[in-house]
Amino acid sequence: MDLNKVPKFKDQLEDIRASLLGEVAKNLKSNKEDFVEAEPDLTDDATRSTNRQLLLNLGEQDWDQLKKVEEALDNIKNGVYGICKKCEKAIPEARLELVPFANHCVQCLEVIEEEKRIDKLNNKDLN
Repeated sequence: MDLNKVPKFKDQLEDIRASLLGEVAKNLKSNKEDFVEAEPDLTDDATRSTNRQLLLNLGEQDWDQLKKVEEALDNIKNGVYGICKKCEKAIPEARLELVPFANHCVQCLEVIEEEKRIDKLNNKDLN
């Protein structure tokens, strides 16, 4: 990777981090407000419960993405940004343009996802 482009990726990652932290804080505030509100009937209760669960799930996704962004920023500090964690080859810049916090090349990511899919199928068979 062209080392002159690393600061651009760092700026993108910091922007993503700031956006995610804002979304997480907003979701947490919204969840707290939902818990405090009075619930007049069962329909409202069910709706609030569903909405709360959606917000919590979004929050989990945000936290996962935030962890990946933080890891990418650490990789920049350590001089290993843009290197696939599995095969240790350079992640193409085109991929990093789309997903600046990517830590695997597309080929390795496909292998990892296939392994997860097979694992999930095997676990279903055991249950």
